[in-house]
Amino acid sequence: MIRGRGITLRLALVVWTLAIWGSRVRNILVDDELVGFDRFLSLAVALVLIGSATAVAISMFRQTSWRSSALGVLVVVGILRWTLRGPVILLSDEWDAGFKIVHTVLWLTTVALSLLAWSEHRRFEDR
Repeated sequence: MIRGRGITLRLALVVWTLAIWGSRVRNILVDDELVGFDRFLSLAVALVLIGSATAVAISMFRQTSWRSSALGVLVVVGILRWTLRGPVILLSDEWDAGFKIVHTVLWLTTVALSLLAWSEHRRFEDR
């Protein structure tokens, strides 16, 4: 059972991550143009994020000693992935404006939610 206050942003980050990256896994698996190492790397990033989100959820319910580590991996990998990929999407001629807008929203929401969730975690774990 989740105990205590201050879990709303961490839970929101978990739900957001599972929704976004679960959808991404489905897209990777049906994309015939994504092959070989590119497909492997895309799946690896998605699965690390899904696994980290799952670990954060478990750590919240079980009050595990590794909750800071799980959240740290989720925050760092999520921010790093979007910080590297976001500008590539924005600057490329490969995608239309709608795609760029959607992915910019995903990028900014992930970064903001990650930073807020980490801040919330630090505030409530330091008590």
